[in-house]
Amino acid sequence: MEEKNKDNSSLACDIVEGCKTKAKTGSNLISINFFRLFRVMRLVKLLSKGEGIRTLLWTFIKSFQALPYVALLIIMLFFIYAVIGMQVFGKINLKDDTAIHRNNNFQTFPQAVLVLFRSATGEGWQDIMMSCSTNEDVLCDPNSDMTKDCGSNIAFPYFISFYVLCSFLVSS
Repeated sequence: MEEKNKDNSSLACDIVEGCKTKAKTGSNLISINFFRLFRVMRLVKLLSKGEGIRTLLWTFIKSFQALPYVALLIIMLFFIYAVIGMQVFGKINLKDDTAIHRNNNFQTFPQAVLVLFRSATGEGWQDIMMSCSTNEDVLCDPNSDMTKDCGSNIAFPYFISFYVLCSFLVSS
């Protein structure tokens, strides 16, 4: 019996050594990567034994399937708020000393989406909100048809609700 085990172990060593030498010489007969597959098989064996690990993996897979729906909901939220922002805050004059300037405004749809992305990340959304609210510092764009009251008190519920909804959706 011991003779048989010795033969099996020497055979396994011969196969591994042969594969190593063939891999070194560049032969594509059997690669070392083939044996790495057996490492993955250990994980499958572990998953079959552990009920808790299997439950966690199943939960992860099911939550990963819902990810496109959450992403679509975030895109819809950005689209709706960008269109509303363009209508309400699109005529504010761009000044470099305020939060509404040439790189941060609601005059075009892509710029509005960028402002909302900046607000969703928490990057100075309070300053943007104050620059869009009604006060004497907010001036109308000279190219617009409005001459005064370009800011709006809607800025407060607009930005706060957007920030809260984005935080809720991103955390879920």
